[in-house]
Amino acid sequence: MNLKNILITLSIIAGLLVIITFYVVFYSGGGTYVVSSILGGPNAEIFASSSTNTASAMPGAASSTASSTLALASSSGSSTLSPAPSSSVPAVTWTQGNETLSVTGAALSGSQLTLNVQVTMGSATECVPLTLRLIADEQGDLSPPITPQFTFPDSGTCNGTAGETYSAQPIVFSLANPGTFPVVFTTGGNANILFEVDQNPDGSLTVQLPPNAG
Repeated sequence: MNLKNILITLSIIAGLLVIITFYVVFYSGGGTYVVSSILGGPNAEIFASSSTNTASAMPGAASSTASSTLALASSSGSSTLSPAPSSSVPAVTWTQGNETLSVTGAALSGSQLTLNVQVTMGSATECVPLTLRLIADEQGDLSPPITPQFTFPDSGTCNGTAGETYSAQPIVFSLANPGTFPVVFTTGGNANILFEVDQNPDGSLTVQLPPNAG
């Protein structure tokens, strides 16, 4: 009987040990469980418990990373969508012989008014005459510019190269009354288009056709 009691006691103890071991292994949550990958081999192991615990320890990490990513994407998008600068069309353009000329701007320095003229050559290499004139008074008297002629950079003269475009050729006029605007000009030549240069409240100048033109 004593031996039987001893065996029963040992069986009970062994059973308790099995239950405790089972609980520790599967329910304590503190162990690391290794899951073998079907694609890998012995080195392709995913530590599921460690990954789960790490994610649980930092509940805001995923949302913080997502927010940062969205913020960067938004910032990048706004910087690339900035509008491109708009181009301006010259208000005064005319044809003179084989060439096309445009007044692209004006500037005032003391009593000298400078017109910037763009010249687009035709199919021939030739001298482009400077026919711009200032209408000096109400009687229609014409005043030529101080600049004697166009001087193109590739030739140093009025001879332009066929198919070439020369931008911002400066043509200077002397004003008898530099504070009086608008100032009226004519393109001269066969076109003989009238246009004016007016001063804005901020001191800048505007080249335009007269308000009653057309």
